[in-house]
Amino acid sequence: MNAARAEEWMRGYIAESLSQADLETFIDDVAKSMGANVPELSTDADVQRDLQLAVRSQFRAILAVTKSGTSPLWSVPVAKEAHSLALTIARRGLELRVLSSLYHAGHRAVWRFVTEFVNNADTSAEIKVQLVVMMWEQTSEVMNSMLEELAATYSQERERILSGAFSMRMNTVREILDGSQNSTEDASVQLSYPVHRVNTSLVLWTTDHAISIDSRIFEPLAQRLARSASATEILCVPSGARGLWVWMVTGNDEEPTIDSALVPPGVRVAVGRPGKGIDGFRRTHREALEAQRIASRGQQGLPVTTYRDVEVVSMLASRPDAMNTFVERELHGLFGDDETSARLRNTLRAVLSHPGNFEAAARQLDVHKNTVRYRVQQIEKRLGQRIIHRALHLELALDCFDTFGSSAIVDVPTEQKGHGELAN
Repeated sequence: MNAARAEEWMRGYIAESLSQADLETFIDDVAKSMGANVPELSTDADVQRDLQLAVRSQFRAILAVTKSGTSPLWSVPVAKEAHSLALTIARRGLELRVLSSLYHAGHRAVWRFVTEFVNNADTSAEIKVQLVVMMWEQTSEVMNSMLEELAATYSQERERILSGAFSMRMNTVREILDGSQNSTEDASVQLSYPVHRVNTSLVLWTTDHAISIDSRIFEPLAQRLARSASATEILCVPSGARGLWVWMVTGNDEEPTIDSALVPPGVRVAVGRPGKGIDGFRRTHREALEAQRIASRGQQGLPVTTYRDVEVVSMLASRPDAMNTFVERELHGLFGDDETSARLRNTLRAVLSHPGNFEAAARQLDVHKNTVRYRVQQIEKRLGQRIIHRALHLELALDCFDTFGSSAIVDVPTEQKGHGELAN
């Protein structure tokens, strides 16, 4: 009887008292705890993305069943995003224990939440005991059931990966990237791809969480992008269930232009700089991954991000506290979210792009030259100094702000976030 009352109390709490904000915080905490306990995955953008999607989708399914009360919790279907995570771990060549470690870490995070929640619950001590017993039994049952199903998904994918030419390609790429394969000639033969030539790396991934995307749909897109860049050779390797790593050879040593118009909504592309030989193969890929990291953190949402365009920002962003301090110091008075601050930042960018030429800046902004002069006066008033004295620093700070927005600034005093004067 007490068990039934505890379950009824829990369903009522979820339906009536659990806010969306509380739920989002809980899900984020679980995902972070799962990732933090598996060091192999801490810097892997594809795995981290698939992990977030898996946790979010699975808890939605669990909450739906809990609210309805019509089915036992252990009968909750495993979310397709959780299967995608298992596929990604298999394609990374990681052991099954990594998948198991993730879910055991998630179970511990859920249990920490449950014990804190029960301690603070506004109900009797008797119900609290039943809640603890019920939640331990049900969460353990769910985790074991999920792991059994996901282990089968992992094993099937590993068997596929370890078969034939696909296995050789995956293993060779992995050996090149981890530095255990340094023979350009051997790598070219094993991949049937000219590693010795100048390669440009692309990383393709999806940001659309509402649809299920398998990496195989990316290969036709990669082929179209390669053709538009006049590539003569292309190599594609799945990076996970929702992404693809690509290398291509173009007819010259110049960085190819990737046609953003070919990239469909919800898909993103990051591009490294060209690199020759096996060292260049590795370097261009590292740069594409770094461009992906900046694009994923940033606010611009561009379909194509090149490392060339974000190289300096990526170096500054490697030390977030220092970057925040730098941007706050250089753009003091200009990083408000109001329309006037945005207009002045655009004007500053145009003026820095055309040093000493207000007419050119005015043409870029499509305003009168005197309007630019007036805005510059307002900018320098807010900055407390002449633009010319800190031009390079201001340009770098704007690059960071344009990439990350107000998230690049920490502890900004309220009075600095918006100013009352108007700018033409």
